[in-house]
Amino acid sequence: MKPRSILVVMAFLLPCAAQDNETSAQPNIEQAPAPPTLAGQDIPRGLPLEGAGPNYVAGGISITQMYTDNADLTNSNRLSDLSWDFSPHLALVHSSTRLAYDLDAMAGFVVNRRLNDRNRATETGAADLSYRMTQFVTLRLSDSFTNTTGLWSGLNPGTGTSGAGIGPVQQQNSSVFTYNQFRSNAALGELSAQLSASTFVGFRGTHSYTWFPNGANSPVAGTLYDGQAYSVETFYNHHFSARNWGGITIRAERFDLERSAGSTDTGSLLFLYGVNIRSTASLSFFAGPELSVTAVPQGIVLPPNPFPRRLWSPAAGAVFSWQGHSTSTSASFIRQVSSGGGLASAVTLTSAGANLLRAFGRHLTFGPGFVYSESAPIINTQTLRTYSGLVQFTYHVGRNSLVSGGYARDEQHAVGRINGASADRVWMSFSVDFIRPLGR
Repeated sequence: MKPRSILVVMAFLLPCAAQDNETSAQPNIEQAPAPPTLAGQDIPRGLPLEGAGPNYVAGGISITQMYTDNADLTNSNRLSDLSWDFSPHLALVHSSTRLAYDLDAMAGFVVNRRLNDRNRATETGAADLSYRMTQFVTLRLSDSFTNTTGLWSGLNPGTGTSGAGIGPVQQQNSSVFTYNQFRSNAALGELSAQLSASTFVGFRGTHSYTWFPNGANSPVAGTLYDGQAYSVETFYNHHFSARNWGGITIRAERFDLERSAGSTDTGSLLFLYGVNIRSTASLSFFAGPELSVTAVPQGIVLPPNPFPRRLWSPAAGAVFSWQGHSTSTSASFIRQVSSGGGLASAVTLTSAGANLLRAFGRHLTFGPGFVYSESAPIINTQTLRTYSGLVQFTYHVGRNSLVSGGYARDEQHAVGRINGASADRVWMSFSVDFIRPLGR
């Protein structure tokens, strides 16, 4: 489903649903919620909005100037450029006993000083909805859409989201970056039920795609391929004690890539364990066997090196999250078969990352972040390693105005080759925002 259609349908249905009976009885159980990894949700990021309450509307406009010393992300003939991004943004958040949703939208345009062919409109949208159909059955829908250039994809000066999103175990490979235009969409649907005071089961499905409209390529990875990924999974989570959770997930996935060497199907059995260290911090682990089967259509020219059509490999990972009043931090490690993210086949993805955001008083927030990934294609083409690190700050000038900025460095390298590429980015942003509580 297109992201615009989801937002329109939600905007029409939510006011009606909000009028439904919101006094349904909660399950009679006192327990902390499952850690995000077991619940199929993204890691919480950012600090809570002060004075927002459970229901609010937030928005504003940001103007960002960025300088990069390698606008084409090439390994030779580096071209520097100065660009501007103008982005109005809006968020609507609602939470009640029966219904909760988070709708976020950002749309604007990018203007470049030297690369006029990259002047274009940009859009980013996210929607996350949770609806308690009965006392013990919950429906959750999530969708996120991005249309931008890779140079700006890591920045979000607008209002942050508080929705659940798609979990790190279900997310597809986004480590292969390009500074050219790209579009991506990720959608999730989930139906879960509480069987007893400590047992939860459910089904979950996701679909994602990555599209490079102008035939983008990388001097390191070569041609970048459009691709789609589908997954279905069933899960069982059990609450052992006040803090400890365990779970089992059975998952099947398909990775299709256009104009490439076929598709890859995977099946995996994952065992999960999570602990709520405190109400704002959790630690999760998952591991299990994974089988991938790659099919190659007739007429496709294969690489000279043979590759296994059937491959058993371990899937494993760990996720830590802490979201306090003045400090937000997260760290993750994941290894599993994933989409190519632009490469010519599905890959064995190994990624690790961490970020920290700390508030100093009421006006200043500051923090670093780092991501490392290795994408090893199943068809035995070149393995790609990427590194991306940044440090950023936000300073609240007044009640509704803030200045933010930062520095980032991106690097890509092909294992065993010297044709790596790197770029430095520096940006400064000015935003005017508002937050208005809604309801009681």
